[in-house]
Amino acid sequence: MQYETYDFLNGQLTIFYSEAGMAFVSLADDPVADYQSWFGKTQVAPSEEQRYATVVTDYLAGRGVDITPDWQGQGTALQREVWSALADTDFGETLTYAALAKRIGRPTAVRAVASAVGKNPLLVFVGCHRVIRSDGTLGQYRAGQNWKQKVIDFERNLQ
Repeated sequence: MQYETYDFLNGQLTIFYSEAGMAFVSLADDPVADYQSWFGKTQVAPSEEQRYATVVTDYLAGRGVDITPDWQGQGTALQREVWSALADTDFGETLTYAALAKRIGRPTAVRAVASAVGKNPLLVFVGCHRVIRSDGTLGQYRAGQNWKQKVIDFERNLQ
């Protein structure tokens, strides 16, 4: 597994990837530890290239991004269904967990959908930050609520 780090909204964004595609995105101060907390003490190495520079540049410019996720062995069928729906949310759009559950045809599975959102390995590019609680509060985010608010505000301000 390789990784590359980019400057991102006054912080750092690190993308972990295999030959099959993007596997994990971290906004953590220690992205390798973040990755290993999900996948165990697997071997990772910094990349010699900047394979995802265009993806990051396109995202920061408010353009759609085209990524190939490497979800090999990751996620249940429901999680992958939720992640696919998240990937289809528009830049700057927010929706509730209940609306997302309804969107995928599982209106009574709000808790399961919320759990799947929380297990999304591809922060930012698969828009789990765009899902908020029905009462309008942010809800959880793997990178923390400050990052969630920062990413939501960034997208809204670019529209």
